Amino acid sequence: MKQKTICFYPSCQKRSNHFLFNLSKLLESLGDIRCVSYKDVRKETPNLLYDFDIYHINWFDQSKTFISFLKRLYFLIRLKLKGKRIVWTIHNIVSHSKTPFYNKILYNALIHFSDTIHIMCLETITLAHLEKYQRKIKLIPHGDYYNSYPESSINICQLYHINPTRPIFLFFGAIQPYKNIEVLIQAYRNAFKMEKAPILMICGKAEPKSYENIIQVLINNLTNIVFKSEFLPDEYISSYIQKASVLVVPYSYRSSLNSGTIPLAFSFGKTVICPDIACVKDIQKNSDSLYTYHYESEEDHIAKLSEKMKEAYQDILMEQIQEKEKNAIRYMEQNSWNAHKKEWLSLYGVTEC
Repeated sequence: MKQKTICFYPSCQKRSNHFLFNLSKLLESLGDIRCVSYKDVRKETPNLLYDFDIYHINWFDQSKTFISFLKRLYFLIRLKLKGKRIVWTIHNIVSHSKTPFYNKILYNALIHFSDTIHIMCLETITLAHLEKYQRKIKLIPHGDYYNSYPESSINICQLYHINPTRPIFLFFGAIQPYKNIEVLIQAYRNAFKMEKAPILMICGKAEPKSYENIIQVLINNLTNIVFKSEFLPDEYISSYIQKASVLVVPYSYRSSLNSGTIPLAFSFGKTVICPDIACVKDIQKNSDSLYTYHYESEEDHIAKLSEKMKEAYQDILMEQIQEKEKNAIRYMEQNSWNAHKKEWLSLYGVTEC
């Protein structure tokens, strides 16, 4: 079989995106496939940009300027005119942050131009209005994060002067207004008024600076909340997750379909507190591995999240959280990259060698 080259937009380099890096490594290990990054090709050998066999597009309908929009639309149209195979993965319902109206044009172009539309949870079909395009759709759940992050020797308790016996509820990653950090802090304050409460740890770069100031005001010097507005390098990630008792992600229904935090936590044998976004509903059908809830408003979100945080804390104290952790491990084993290798290859019309 002639080698096929797959160009990943925006990049399949580990420094840029672990999801696409892990997928590209799987593909290269299974067949006569070479994976390249759009960003690298455009920078180093732009004359080859349209010479590849397959183009796997991600986060494409999120241009921030009209010039960027025109460049992306031109790229997509030229791929179609050249008869290239286009695979599109839908990660979110809409962009997490507000984007210009003309991105809807890119979204519709992707629906029509893609040969395969990859979704990671079933409800995407209705939420993304894809009912008319069933023949194009392939459902494959998010893969694992095994060995994605190196072992770390960072002692989290020493770093933040925390009693090592105190449970830690962890939120980490980019901290932006759509992440509902205000909801998380208020839910925590409502749930734990006693002195020996678990630690709430919020770590990641907060942007813009004004949002960091809002979070600081909400925390109001509460000693049980650790807030570190700083980018976490890959070398630190494993220490934070391994030390956490449970991860918390108060997702917004407006934009969230899938979660990278859930498979990341599962890959480390941890469970997560989160709303029942689309991918969570799929997980819950097969595995009781999450603390999940449904909310109707911001006030309801605070109340429901508070309840689940108290439930998880009681399970930690009673040593019952391990049941969900065991289920999380089993779920991730059943849905690892390798467990679905034939399905991943099928996105590109390739069979395993």
